[in-house]
Amino acid sequence: MLGHIPARRHPHQFLVAALLMLSGLPILLGGPRPGSVNAALPSWLLLVWAGVLTLGGALVVAAAFVPPHAALYFELAADPPLSVMCGVYSAAALMLSGTRALVPAALVLGAALAFAVRAVQVVRTLALLRREMEARP
Repeated sequence: MLGHIPARRHPHQFLVAALLMLSGLPILLGGPRPGSVNAALPSWLLLVWAGVLTLGGALVVAAAFVPPHAALYFELAADPPLSVMCGVYSAAALMLSGTRALVPAALVLGAALAFAVRAVQVVRTLALLRREMEARP
């Protein structure tokens, strides 16, 4: 069973990652900044936030096109930071806009939780693959 990796080209995951890339890249290129995050974070940290969204999103998108074992490592590098940064956005939106930000904050918090769950799944899959490799004669 070595080498079996469950389906990893999930359209929703791909879509969310692409949207994160499209959210972070304009900020890095000097475009408009989201008011809630801009007000809650110093300028340098906003750029880190946008960089994580862009790079993390790009890694998850790229994971759909590389061999399965490499894809797991791409996802492992991207999912935890994306989870944290989506959580930061949710907290900043709620902190600065209150209940007016409830729906967008909830959606982004959902993405944060999904990235965290996916990171756990990837770690478990890598551990399973390692055990399978060690058990081989």
